[in-house]
Amino acid sequence: MEGKLLALSGLMDEPHFRRLIKFQARRRQCLGGSDVEILTETVHVLMCDDPQVSFTAYRMRIRSAEDVLHHTTFSRDRDSDEGGRWVLEKRYSEFDKFRKQFLKHIEHWENVVNVDLSHRKAKEIVTGHGDVRTTFAVVSNALRRAISPHFPKKHICVDTPKIIAERVEGLTEFVRKIASVYIDLGLYLSNNQLHSNTFASSFALLHHMQVEIEEFLRVPQPQKDAEIRRQSAVLALENLDALPDSSEDDNSSEPVCCICLNEEDPVDTEKVTLVQLPCRHHFHEDCVIDWFSASTTCPLCRRTTAAARTCTGTNLLPNFV
Repeated sequence: MEGKLLALSGLMDEPHFRRLIKFQARRRQCLGGSDVEILTETVHVLMCDDPQVSFTAYRMRIRSAEDVLHHTTFSRDRDSDEGGRWVLEKRYSEFDKFRKQFLKHIEHWENVVNVDLSHRKAKEIVTGHGDVRTTFAVVSNALRRAISPHFPKKHICVDTPKIIAERVEGLTEFVRKIASVYIDLGLYLSNNQLHSNTFASSFALLHHMQVEIEEFLRVPQPQKDAEIRRQSAVLALENLDALPDSSEDDNSSEPVCCICLNEEDPVDTEKVTLVQLPCRHHFHEDCVIDWFSASTTCPLCRRTTAAARTCTGTNLLPNFV
């Protein structure tokens, strides 16, 4: 159902966005459909004003798909800002409060979208790329994915082992879904359909929600920087409809893609897409997207996409970054 809505929305008509979706899908495959791997433990914290009273904090050590791929170990440090380690520690009440606030923000955004749509002409809603209403439905579904009805219940009594175990499982799943929403928002905000001046207010609200999630999850700066580099690399890819002409005196047969070494010309088949980086080296789209999971440099010259972007003078990142 989600894939059908995405196709009807016209969002996938943008090659850059389609590649970002494909890249993110490949990353999620590393973690069985998730964006992060989480190890949760509980910590009993004493109250300052009454040392005999304590509360339970839930400490989550988080690894991204890239951390898992490169076998980065879970951090044992509480400080998430030290060395880029990603550690989240909060009480149940903090998770519950954020969830309720986030739901209110989603509902407010949906109301703003409905008001904007009611004041637009049909030609502004149904365009050559698809129905804008379907686009917003896709984004709304992505946002509401984190608001699960299975969120741990609130209890008045003292935390028991059963309550704590229930919250460890439920809160971990909540953070995993919120992390997915955070990643998805970054993808949707890069799409030109949502950049339209017609829906500027809804775009601003989506950006605000992304910032709030980022602050709640305490995403370390190195993690954010790495995400920008990965997105920049994917956005730097451009379609290549035909291979560059090779010299007649050159007897060497250069492979179409140096990653898979497949010499079959993809232009002759509609099944394979050929792309190139700003450095003009070309690859199969699927091959280089898989490559970016491990490195954001060109597989041939090792030139970074950031360096290429500086040389061309083109800003490939979304405006909100």
